[in-house]
Amino acid sequence: MAPARPLSSAFARGAGTDDVQDLERLLEGLIAQASAAWPNVRVDSGFFAEFLGRRVSVPDLADARVEDLWIAYASASGDPAALAVVEARYLPDVDAALGKMRLSQDRIAEVKQGLRRLLFVGDAETPPRIGEYRGSGDLRAWMRVTAMRAALKLIRKESRETSSDDALLEARAPMDDPELAYMKAAYRAAFKTAFQEALESLEDRERTLLKQQIVDGLGVDELGALYEVHRATAARWVAAAREKLLARTRRTFMLRARISSDE
Repeated sequence: MAPARPLSSAFARGAGTDDVQDLERLLEGLIAQASAAWPNVRVDSGFFAEFLGRRVSVPDLADARVEDLWIAYASASGDPAALAVVEARYLPDVDAALGKMRLSQDRIAEVKQGLRRLLFVGDAETPPRIGEYRGSGDLRAWMRVTAMRAALKLIRKESRETSSDDALLEARAPMDDPELAYMKAAYRAAFKTAFQEALESLEDRERTLLKQQIVDGLGVDELGALYEVHRATAARWVAAAREKLLARTRRTFMLRARISSDE
């Protein structure tokens, strides 16, 4: 005999609870809303309710982005219509985000292909990553951040650490002032040694932030999304890392070049 409240029972099963409360009408409305938004993407309502139960708490259910979750669930299941929606509606935003990282078109295509495997295929040990989306934020933003992380992982894998350090040294970045520009030209060897020592003395996150902004070309909005913090917090982190790098470079350089602060 079918349960009297099939959707709320399925949701409770996913949530690991027996307390179905008065969920049936709410779930029916949310599922009708998602189904109407994507009429060509067919999803079993009971399975979707269970999927919701694993990802969304009851207090957050009314505010969950069920339309995005509907696409995420169908994509994780390999539904062709859902995958077509992702290609048409969501991946163009990924193109724009990767373009801001100043990647070549070949590299963007490579990252996107890897992203498709990561999100919708998975492997023997890891299920499709799209299934991790929990509906608390915009799916477009979630996919952009996932793509940026995949791109940075690829860049770090293929780039030698020394090359990115040299790129930081040579960058015409806001951390340079006229005095530093002069020192870099007149005392290049001593300055490079001092700069490298100062860079290595930074915390891992500080060093990575500077490289992501200067070498990889990420702005504070992209950094904020990448680290899941407000853009103002990302800006403060970058500014603090710059100031620390500048101060430590000056101090080490003065010791190595045997010059005074006035000089």
